Amino acid sequence: MKDLRNDKPLWGLGEVLKMSWPASLSMLSRPITQFVDGLMVSRLGPSTIAAQSVGALIAFVPESFAMGVLGVVSTYVSQNFGAGRQKRTGQYAWAGIFLASIFAAIIMSAVIFAGPLFKLIGHESIVQNLEVLYFRYMVAAAILTLPSRVLEQFFYGIHKPKVVFIASVSANGFNIIANYVLIFGMYGFPKLGLEGAAIGTVISWALQLGILLSFFLSHKIHEQYGSRSILAASLKQCKDIVRIGWPAGVQFCSSIFNWSIFTAFLIGYFGTVHLAAAAIAVRYMHLSFMPAIGISIATTAIVGKSIGQLRPDLARHRAHAALIAAVAYMSACGLAFLIFRHEMVELFVNLPHSSASIETNSEIQGQIIAAGGNIMLLAAVFQLFDAMGIVFSGALKGAGDTLWPMVVMIALNWTILIGGGVAMVWLLPQLESVGPYLAATAYVILFGIIMALRFESGAWRKIDLLGRKPKIQAD
Repeated sequence: MKDLRNDKPLWGLGEVLKMSWPASLSMLSRPITQFVDGLMVSRLGPSTIAAQSVGALIAFVPESFAMGVLGVVSTYVSQNFGAGRQKRTGQYAWAGIFLASIFAAIIMSAVIFAGPLFKLIGHESIVQNLEVLYFRYMVAAAILTLPSRVLEQFFYGIHKPKVVFIASVSANGFNIIANYVLIFGMYGFPKLGLEGAAIGTVISWALQLGILLSFFLSHKIHEQYGSRSILAASLKQCKDIVRIGWPAGVQFCSSIFNWSIFTAFLIGYFGTVHLAAAAIAVRYMHLSFMPAIGISIATTAIVGKSIGQLRPDLARHRAHAALIAAVAYMSACGLAFLIFRHEMVELFVNLPHSSASIETNSEIQGQIIAAGGNIMLLAAVFQLFDAMGIVFSGALKGAGDTLWPMVVMIALNWTILIGGGVAMVWLLPQLESVGPYLAATAYVILFGIIMALRFESGAWRKIDLLGRKPKIQAD
């Protein structure tokens, strides 16, 4: 007899929340750390916070492809977990770690090209030098962040998100303390400024990887999932991850690459004030969409497990429940952006008086607050649609539907985000940074609607990653 509780999204909300709250808090701890980090760095002036934002974003471009590919480890782990194939979950984790090591070795070579790259972007020299410094630390850390990504996906896939929560919160808490000490030279340490923020962040990532590995290699996890059987991973499993993961990798990399162009060139066209304003606004956006990404990660695992159990109907209902949770949270954030946008931006504006006269500082502060407030107003508009795009992308990934979302995102990135942004800069330069962000708003809205339509079409039900022919149940 069919379980009537599965007919209503609200019945599945409890399961979604149980799975997603550790993932969401893990994801939220990262932007909170970046937020506090940004507050500390902002005390060094607008050039420093602008450089940190741009340097980190561009450093993430090569890493984002690997992150996208490795993100489907959760898809294979969760589907095998749902199908009762426990030992295969550990095999896919090791296959992901092998791939992560290869990706990291390639990405770390980007430190060589940092100088010419940022010279090409052409920001002010003081900003450019700081961008190069921060970029080099971030790409060198790929050897820590990519294996961590794999282990996170493993624990999400076996429905143990609390492990990721413990590792993430511990590492991010350490990061705040380390950054404070190294940025400002506290307790006998040298005052390193932005370099101190970079070093503290890298050390915290090493701590996170260590915690995840300690859980992964524990006796309890090994007994159930074969986590110490390094040689059990096969070339086939590596190929499986790449086969389904490359579209997700291209999609994620395309998104980060285009947002890097958007920020560095289109927003950067209007100068350091607008770069600083955008950097501040983006930190608040992270507080909004990162927990939603946590819900999306949980959705991927829940959908994957449901499909492994031959229950696509359950997968659909759980995705709808996840959407309710994400919309509720992001809509509340949007309301806060709308009401308190200027006060939020002002929190970051604290220019050192030694850099200019008090009158000049006051004028620059006003410009940053005005520009940042306008960006946050637009962010408030697209929160609902961003929630749709994030949750349904995660649901589609759980089913192995990665190619179609990739094509859609690339098309929208180049036509709406970049094409529309360039048109705004060219045709309506008087709007300044608001112009490109109008294009960004249109992009987020369209992507959310299209992902919703794709999921509701049910095309993902035809995908069979485990080599079975499931009997699709009707809703």
